[in-house]
Amino acid sequence: MRAIDFEYDNRYLSDYGFIICDFNFGSGANEIDAGSTITFNKISRHSGKKYSLSSTQYDECITTSFDICKNPDIYDPEDMEISNDEYRDIMRWLNRREFLKFQVIDDGNDNFERDTCYYNASFNIDKIKINEKLYGMRLKMETDKPFGYGQEQSVSWTFSDSNVSKILSDISDEIGYIYPTVIITINRNGDLSLYNELENCTTVIKNCKVGEVITLDGDTHIITTTYISHDVCNDFNYEFFRIGNTINNRNNRISVSLPCNVVIKYTPIIKDTP
Repeated sequence: MRAIDFEYDNRYLSDYGFIICDFNFGSGANEIDAGSTITFNKISRHSGKKYSLSSTQYDECITTSFDICKNPDIYDPEDMEISNDEYRDIMRWLNRREFLKFQVIDDGNDNFERDTCYYNASFNIDKIKINEKLYGMRLKMETDKPFGYGQEQSVSWTFSDSNVSKILSDISDEIGYIYPTVIITINRNGDLSLYNELENCTTVIKNCKVGEVITLDGDTHIITTTYISHDVCNDFNYEFFRIGNTINNRNNRISVSLPCNVVIKYTPIIKDTP
């Protein structure tokens, strides 16, 4: 990846007249932490001759660092020193007490929008001085996850027959399951069941009405309906719909018991670093 710009909280580094650079003045290969580091907890058996896996966990969120300086294509070579006002503007933008959306801009990538990996991040910043003059900043990025996430995926289907099934391919890099947001528009009165064969999970909502729109929020695990008189909380089996993948299969075969329109939205896990 050749990157000279990034987006953070809907603003670009280039908006400030800066670019990504390298003040190390080195060359050769570098070892880069890829994130997603797993700790394997094991139990000794047979006097230490064999160890059984008891549990696993992600221990650290992704961190990285890189340098920025003023863009020499914009500024005169004699005007590359960073003023105190310019420094404070960058600090105000990046050094925040919250995690916000960050993405690197991959210069020359025709598939940028499809390939982009996002992170929730904030920054600590060190000054880089030459002869006591400020010429750069080292950004130390902290995130809230051990991995990144990709572009939101969305599929929309119309089920007119309960004998019909649809396939959703989970493109996440993490083997396992995630909870998507599901929006269901009911087209016939009755009890609705939404079934995913791969995960063997069945979401059941009873007493649905024509025209009712039911939303299952995968992030908050809250169910809502547009039909005010429907006590949806008491008619729900509280098995929130999920999608997943195995090492050999990404295809989620999904079926329903009532005619309805279904929209499924999810954000895939991407195991990559900036």
